[in-house]
Amino acid sequence: MDDRRSSPDRRRQPQSGPHPAQGAALMPAISTLMFSEIAMFKTLIAAALLAGTAASASAHEIWIERDGATARVHVGDAAGERDKGEDIAKLVATSRLFETRPDRAFAMTAQPDHLVADVGGAGDLRYYNDQVWEPWKTEEGSYQAAAFQAKAGRDSTRAVHAFELVPVAPGSDSFILTFKGQPLADTGITVINPDLWEKTFKTDGEGRFTVPVAAKGRYILVARHTAPADVEIAGQRVASLQHIASLSFVAH
Repeated sequence: MDDRRSSPDRRRQPQSGPHPAQGAALMPAISTLMFSEIAMFKTLIAAALLAGTAASASAHEIWIERDGATARVHVGDAAGERDKGEDIAKLVATSRLFETRPDRAFAMTAQPDHLVADVGGAGDLRYYNDQVWEPWKTEEGSYQAAAFQAKAGRDSTRAVHAFELVPVAPGSDSFILTFKGQPLADTGITVINPDLWEKTFKTDGEGRFTVPVAAKGRYILVARHTAPADVEIAGQRVASLQHIASLSFVAH
């Protein structure tokens, strides 16, 4: 007869595992390991956020598309996806669209995928905004910000922005890249043609380069330059500025 109540094979066996005293001894080591893993995780997250900010900066530009009395300011990748919605609307308060004087800026309103302004018969236009993004912390521990400086037109041969592409003559396909009035040699400039084909060139020893204009339509030029700074932006003191310049013109 199979008496399951008394069968020795079906008795509950003692649980295996550390003695309570051993478990207590292990707790500090386990806690140390957990805190170490948490700290490492936080470090990885911070590095990923920093990389994301840098990637966003390298993939974003602001450029002006001028058609008669209407100027549209676009944000994003000139050859790809553009910002929309709230990302555009929030820029109205910090945007300045002007000819040569930022204190005489045109009124701008937000559309679904761009800012727009009536500029009448104005000449070359310029746009400035250093609060598209909040300042971010660099790997060195200091803060950096981005200053977007756009221009539409190639008639004016005088730089107004700190970082600007200036035509060597009105209407010229050749430009000088200047920073605070001085030419920047051996600096990359990305050219986006009317078919959204893009290629990066470099300025020569005198900061000059020529756009290969091969078709009618709008050309967009983009350049970047990071320099030390000591300014306050959006309530944060920054030690460097990433200057992002663009120039757009229509070839007829």
